[in-house]
Amino acid sequence: MSAPHTIVTGGASGIGAATVEKLRGRGHAVTIFDLTPSADPDSEAVDVTDEDAVSAAFDRAAARRGPVTGLAMSHGIRGAYVPALEMDIARIARLYEIHVIGALVVARQMVRRLDGRPGSVVLVSSTTAYGGWANQTDYGTAKAAERQLMANLAIEWAPLGVRVNAIAPGHTRTPMVQDLIDKEGYDVSDVERRAPLGRLAEPAEQAEAIAWLLSDATFVTGQCLPVDGGWTAAGK
Repeated sequence: MSAPHTIVTGGASGIGAATVEKLRGRGHAVTIFDLTPSADPDSEAVDVTDEDAVSAAFDRAAARRGPVTGLAMSHGIRGAYVPALEMDIARIARLYEIHVIGALVVARQMVRRLDGRPGSVVLVSSTTAYGGWANQTDYGTAKAAERQLMANLAIEWAPLGVRVNAIAPGHTRTPMVQDLIDKEGYDVSDVERRAPLGRLAEPAEQAEAIAWLLSDATFVTGQCLPVDGGWTAAGK
């Protein structure tokens, strides 16, 4: 039996890169879609909002590794983290386009090619999709929209044999967060104090949850799993 073929968007760094490593360790063939590709031979330079480019990349990936039946979507950009009155509308639109429209574009391309094979999709939402957050009118609402998109697609695609789930990462020590800590003095001590487990997550811990939902949780669909050290359970 050939290895399952999974695409990981945003797979060149952070949670996406950890997911690539985790899935390969479990025997998956993996293709990476990223706007800035890595040196990985199975990495594609893809803008997830460009449906024609995504379609062509799927065709190339299938020609190399076989039909794609798994999808983990970890692509995205940072929010501006400023008050709503100061946010740039064009940047908000681009953030929505990447996070929400991009997720739908990529997921549809996989499902259209399944030809009766079962499939599994995992989106990466955020704990900012729960409750209200100051200075998160762009990112938080986009991640909430991803969570809703996941639920809608899970209902529509269950009859096709496709499971659709999401994780909602809490603060995670990705290269982006580490860069904020090192270069911008981002203080995570309050986050660590308020999370019941008392620390930030590591990318590999988010990847473990993605891999579980993608392959092992065969009777789970339409669910968003917070991977946040208890943050959402305790409340902000």
